[in-house]
Amino acid sequence: MEIVHWAINLFLLALLFLFMIDGLTFLWVRRVYYMVYSLVIGTTPHCVVMIDVDDFKSINDIYGHRAGDRVLRKIGNILFKRSGGRAFRYGGEEFIILLPWTNSQKAFTLAETIRREVEAKVNVTVSIGIGRFEDEADKALYRAKENGKNRTRIFESG
Repeated sequence: MEIVHWAINLFLLALLFLFMIDGLTFLWVRRVYYMVYSLVIGTTPHCVVMIDVDDFKSINDIYGHRAGDRVLRKIGNILFKRSGGRAFRYGGEEFIILLPWTNSQKAFTLAETIRREVEAKVNVTVSIGIGRFEDEADKALYRAKENGKNRTRIFESG
């Protein structure tokens, strides 16, 4: 009987893992980001870093979806290592890092390290936006894309 309880607990733990971890990149999923973000916002100074793989559709179109998956997996490994486990798969080829107790300059330094490492090790480029809030990081990411891609931008109001 005890083995049945152990097996059920193991099964439930596996379900929890599937609910919280992206199966391709092994990063936290977007819903976990929102749970953690709700705890951080308003309680600590923080930065949100949004990352998007440049021209990802062409990778899939030219080399196939398996190659695209390998790219995402390699980027996930870099993000996990560099963020100390605070990276999330936001969706598709977008990722997000939540950095509590971090100002925009420290976030920029980390983002540039990530950008350069992805380019060197994965042979693709990423654009990165940084802000205090998700919408700010998204706007900064858009500016990075708009200004030539393969760059990091910090949100500037106005």
